[in-house]
Amino acid sequence: MTSPSRDINDLFDEIVLTEEKQARLGYEEGLKDGQEQGNEEGYKLGYAQGVSLGEELGNILGQVVAQQQLKHTDKVRRSLEQLRSLIEKFPRTNDPQADIVGAVQDIRSSYRRLRALLGSRKTTAAAPLEPNSAEHKDYSF
Repeated sequence: MTSPSRDINDLFDEIVLTEEKQARLGYEEGLKDGQEQGNEEGYKLGYAQGVSLGEELGNILGQVVAQQQLKHTDKVRRSLEQLRSLIEKFPRTNDPQADIVGAVQDIRSSYRRLRALLGSRKTTAAAPLEPNSAEHKDYSF
């Protein structure tokens, strides 16, 4: 049995198409590997950002709860309640529809307003006294 002879042009076309096929396969494999590496890097970055944000919101909530134990004006009490409500409504699951950036901005701006109402510039609850404060004057020369 003899195999049918192939046209030389068909052989050359196969060679050209083989190169294109290998280039396409290489591109697809590289894309897949890049996505896997990017997903891992994105996960690590997102996790670190999430931990940092959680720490910030936890700190603010702790200060709000502590301030709610003290006597304040109605305006300050409303501000404390609003801020606590914003933090408690903050998404705790991965919801693609949630506006996390907007929620964080609302919480931070509400916290700044509260600090202004309370007359405090420090963000920490137990900040050390300034060396030149009224309670602790420095009389050294």
